[in-house]
Amino acid sequence: MKDLEEQRVCIKFSFKLGKTFIETFQMLQQAYGEDCVSHTQCHEWYQRFKSGRTFIEDDAKCGWPSTSMDNDHVEKVLAVIHQNRRLIVGEVAEEVGICKHPCHLILTDKLKMCRVAAKFVPRLLTDALLICEFLTKREATIVPQSPYSPDLAPADFFLFPKLKSSLKGRRFQMVEEIEENSTQDFHAIPQNTFQDALQNWKKRWEWCIKSGREYFEGDKFD
Repeated sequence: MKDLEEQRVCIKFSFKLGKTFIETFQMLQQAYGEDCVSHTQCHEWYQRFKSGRTFIEDDAKCGWPSTSMDNDHVEKVLAVIHQNRRLIVGEVAEEVGICKHPCHLILTDKLKMCRVAAKFVPRLLTDALLICEFLTKREATIVPQSPYSPDLAPADFFLFPKLKSSLKGRRFQMVEEIEENSTQDFHAIPQNTFQDALQNWKKRWEWCIKSGREYFEGDKFD
């Protein structure tokens, strides 16, 4: 147990230094060899420290759910949800200091909340509705959003294909590896390439206007 806690301290220290999970696990393997914690355990604790956890001890074992569902815990859960409405059950439970099952019961039975797209109370949708309500009350003109077209979205016609091309043919074991390599490839794109993409974007607008919003093929704008 002492050795495990020691390695957790190392994981926390490595995270504080700005090391990635991959770098952290590699250093643990180098330092502890066969006694190193597993890849899964290292990733779990790295994510906990990344989420704001400060202590290295194991969580307390769950007792009977009713002991964690009193009014005090209900108020704590509600306060956490009000601070961040997009937390998942496990994150709320860890923040409050109770187990996942009683936390889920508090959210669904006590607070009558439901989960949409794996998130409690979709804040983005709520914010959009509040903005529309705000503008309507002040009689502001709301321009209808045009149909989405990937040909007019820089991320779709420029950024995503470029990142996909650089990652093509490479295999990754963890999501963190994909994120790390994608970020590196993103920063490696020259500034003038982004400027060219924005000029291309402008040409696409003009071509769309000239066509009278009718369907057309090809990407030659001159």
